[in-house]
Amino acid sequence: MEMENEPVILPAILLSDNVIREAGTGKLSYIGCFSQWNLPQLPITIAPFYITAQVANFRHGGREVPVELRIEKADGQRIFGVEGKVGFAEKDLPPGLIVDLPTPIVGLQFTEVGRYTIRVVIDGEEVGQRDTFVRVVAPPQAPGAAQ
Repeated sequence: MEMENEPVILPAILLSDNVIREAGTGKLSYIGCFSQWNLPQLPITIAPFYITAQVANFRHGGREVPVELRIEKADGQRIFGVEGKVGFAEKDLPPGLIVDLPTPIVGLQFTEVGRYTIRVVIDGEEVGQRDTFVRVVAPPQAPGAAQ
């Protein structure tokens, strides 16, 4: 009798400027982690960055499955999406194994301030989400600058 892992759990969805995978160990280094965007103006196209979903109890060993990351406005309107496939040759992945899925994001544009939701969909099932915010923040003035 085949035993299925517990439901997929998302320990984290990380945002960073870059991700580097160490040769040999496969460890990931997250460069320039952030939680929200403090922007000088809108609309703006965001510099390339990474969204890394950490997925526990990945149930899809032995085959490739589609993975999609979506970014939506608070009202549910999708403003960006990226799709790919992930797979492991090993059919029986250990229960609780955490799989890191770093995904480069290029071409994201924000036109409004507010709350946005990042959704992670694996094999057609939403497995997690997190909110992030876009704000317009004036850059700090240099000390002694004329006001």
